[in-house]
Parts: sequence; C-alpha cells; structure tokens
Amino acid sequence: MKVKVEILKSSFCPKCATVKEKVIKVSKELGVDVSLLDPVEDTDRIVELGILTSPAVVVNGKVKFVGVIPTEEKIKQAILEEMT
Repeated sequence: MKVKVEILKSSFCPKCATVKEKVIKVSKELGVDVSLLDPVEDTDRIVELGILTSPAVVVNGKVKFVGVIPTEEKIKQAILEEMT
C-alpha cells in the first residue's frame, strides 16, 4: 500500500526543523514519500485537515502528531500502521 506523509512546518517554528528531519529520515528508511505543507501556500489543505498548530505530521490524510516532537520510533509506528 502506498503511504503519503505530509509535514506542516513553518520557518518561525523552533520544533519544525527537528520534526522534518526525523520524519524524512524514517520515511527514507521505509521508502515512503514525504511532502511539505507550507502555511501560506497550502492553507486549504491545512484547514481541510483541521490543523491549528505546527509542527504537524499527517499520514494518509490522518493527523498523527500536532505541536510535539515525536520520537523516530513513534513516527515509524504511525507510518507502519498505515502500511498494513
């Protein structure tokens, strides 16, 4: 099953760079595509998902983490849940 991971990050968010780095690392290990949601360019998608805080990690359209820095293991578990 194809899995799509989206990351909402903003340049003024101190946690966002760390979350982006972790998600990209885990996604590469699992062979999953990652796209970045820009708070200015992708407002329709962000509103559709109901995200009010960054960083946020979305897997297959399901918001998995918001406003926190998840561990690599938790990110991996969230992605693997959507692969089954």
